[in-house]
Amino acid sequence: MNLFIARLNPSTKTQDLHKLFTHYGLVTTVKVIFDHSTGKSKCYGFVEMPNNNEAHEALQELDNTTFQENLISVRESQPQDDRGMPAEVRRATGTPSWKDNDRQQLRGTSTVIVKPLRDDLSRRNFGYRGSNYHGSV
Repeated sequence: MNLFIARLNPSTKTQDLHKLFTHYGLVTTVKVIFDHSTGKSKCYGFVEMPNNNEAHEALQELDNTTFQENLISVRESQPQDDRGMPAEVRRATGTPSWKDNDRQQLRGTSTVIVKPLRDDLSRRNFGYRGSNYHGSV
């Protein structure tokens, strides 16, 4: 089972999460996610545990507990969307889900101006600059 851990301390390392979750059972992979451009932690990570019972126990015991001075949240990880982004990450970063055509998330956050396509293409120059060729419609 893959677990999503949110609200990590920015100083949390992969080894710290590994040590925390091995108390509950075997851990196969641990990832703390870092920003590529700044190198700073994005304050969330993933832990994969092969035994579902151990993973559920860790989830129940560690959800809403303090770890390295932060109140962490532990959830079961959801499958990735069509852009390869887990649902938890999309919610945490505020990235809208275009897969579901969920435009409700965008209301009130920004204004998008969409220019209509020009119906009159006769004025557009389809040739190279100075050719005086305007194409046919």
